[in-house]
Amino acid sequence: MTDVFNFQMPVRLANIAKENNVERFIFGSSCSVYGQGYNEHLTEYAPLNPLTRYAESKVKVESELLKLTDSDFCISILRQATLFGYSKRMRFDLSLNIMTKHAFNDKKIIVLGGGEQWRPFLHVSDSANAILKVLESDKELIKGEIFNVGSDDLNYRIVDLADEVRKNVPETEVEIADVGVDRRSYRVNFGKINKVLGYSTKKNLKDGVTEIVHGFQKGDFETGDSDVYYNIKSLQKMVSTPVIEGGEHLCYHYIPFGLPSLGKEEENEVLDTMRSGWLTTGPKTKKLEDMLADYVGAKHCIAVNSCTAALHLSLVGFGIKEGDEVITSPITWPSTANVIVHSGATPVFVDVEKDSMNIDPDGIEKKITDKTKAIIPVHMAGEPCDLDKIRKIAKKHKLLVIEDAAHAIGAEYKGKKIGSISEATCFSFYPIKNMTTVEGGAVVTDNDEFAERVRVLSLHGVSSDAWKRYGQEGEVKHHEVVFPGFKYNMSDIQASFGIHQIGKLDGFIKKREEITDIYNNYFKDVPEITVPKPVPYPVRNARHLYIIQLNLDKLKIDRDKFMQALKAENVGVGLHFRSLHIQPYYKERFNFNEEDYPNALKATHQILSLPLYPGLDFNKVILVAKIVKKLADYYKK
Repeated sequence: MTDVFNFQMPVRLANIAKENNVERFIFGSSCSVYGQGYNEHLTEYAPLNPLTRYAESKVKVESELLKLTDSDFCISILRQATLFGYSKRMRFDLSLNIMTKHAFNDKKIIVLGGGEQWRPFLHVSDSANAILKVLESDKELIKGEIFNVGSDDLNYRIVDLADEVRKNVPETEVEIADVGVDRRSYRVNFGKINKVLGYSTKKNLKDGVTEIVHGFQKGDFETGDSDVYYNIKSLQKMVSTPVIEGGEHLCYHYIPFGLPSLGKEEENEVLDTMRSGWLTTGPKTKKLEDMLADYVGAKHCIAVNSCTAALHLSLVGFGIKEGDEVITSPITWPSTANVIVHSGATPVFVDVEKDSMNIDPDGIEKKITDKTKAIIPVHMAGEPCDLDKIRKIAKKHKLLVIEDAAHAIGAEYKGKKIGSISEATCFSFYPIKNMTTVEGGAVVTDNDEFAERVRVLSLHGVSSDAWKRYGQEGEVKHHEVVFPGFKYNMSDIQASFGIHQIGKLDGFIKKREEITDIYNNYFKDVPEITVPKPVPYPVRNARHLYIIQLNLDKLKIDRDKFMQALKAENVGVGLHFRSLHIQPYYKERFNFNEEDYPNALKATHQILSLPLYPGLDFNKVILVAKIVKKLADYYKK
């Protein structure tokens, strides 16, 4: 926030002013830029030695502003001494003012930082007069110039400052606190502004102390303890209040929910594909298929244009048809159930586990009928389902297992890669997935006959693909339609991304794991939030999503209001997912009641997903976590 308030915003304001033909721009800087100036009286040409983020931001903005100065745009920098004195917008977080407050109320001043550090001081009215003086001066005297603003006579050690207050507030005691040494110490020379502009101060320390005491006596600010008199306290109060409730941002730049991580390798590969002239399914798609099959440990891989296509092809490829039933989870993207409907079959939902939101294996067998042909477990957020239990049930009832691993490329179940276990596994390479081909997906399997059927179905049911028909390696022969198939093929342009993404996948997952650890650490003591819990069997979670569950019984708002509040704070947020059994189409066609799947229903109303992707800077992860905690604190019952 220091960087935003004291650097980004002034620079932006100056640029806007210049664009709109403003003639003069005065920036109120600070003598704190000198940092540790020892015993010299520092002129505007002295080396800068900022020791705080605040002072660093002032140095940065001075540099940027001076670059904007030209014949039409006059910028002046005023390095002001530490202000003091009575004002309409009173502050008690300034040295002399706070000392006077304690002297009047407590009859005691405690000096921090050793007291030997030097500071220059400036009455607030003299500060205003300096600005007026610059506005009234000839442009040639002030254009691109830096002026120290203050008086040589008002350089004081902090201990001497306290003594001046003591002299003017009877019966005041001064105590030097033993709390370390403040390295910030600088005495400043103010000769330039006096010589060039004829400026001099009119108020001294006694004037400031006297008028503040008078303000207390009149009751202008009671005891002076209200947060409004302290910038940090005021800001803390503002930033602890949600933006939608009138508070201040913790984050001034939007943090997207998800972004792909792409580099030069992908860019060069796409350009190579474009220049080759072969854009659709071809050699690079075949290369990606081989790489994917090798990565997951499967015999075959068929790359297609989406995970939806992969799931649909798997059902059709295994002969799922009208009158059949397929068991799956209601907490999933609609495509999982949609493809069951598109194949002519009926989706049968089994409730999810409370913590993992994966399908509950203990509920599967109760839903099996003589029409059941397959189970589609969904590896929610990258957490593998309990495949041993599911496959044991499937084997007992002679059912297929088709894994929806849209979230789970790179995940492992008991030491085996997801994709190497079941009859078929379907992956997604959508832009925010763990690896991307922009749009795309894949089916992996060890079944030779099924693999060939899916490959044919993926491209119109034609028995030879375009590369085989038109490429140099293909025979000259007529294509044959063996089934009314689909247009589900992946292009070489898409595959060009995946060829390099798959080599980065494990590194991506490692970064996702690190981000997850940060979130878990921040939320472990936040009772309003439940974080993901590990499953009781050995897995490698692909960490595709970070889903939190809001404990609504501890909050004054619902999940949707919480998400709205996060978006107002500049945090991208997702909802994964609203249970399909309450979606209008499924609820009406299959006569579902909301209470049929209690865990899925509860998740529907209390889950949300936070930003999680490899390109997310750790500082931004912490910022997101702080914002979530801010909202939980504000809205807790």
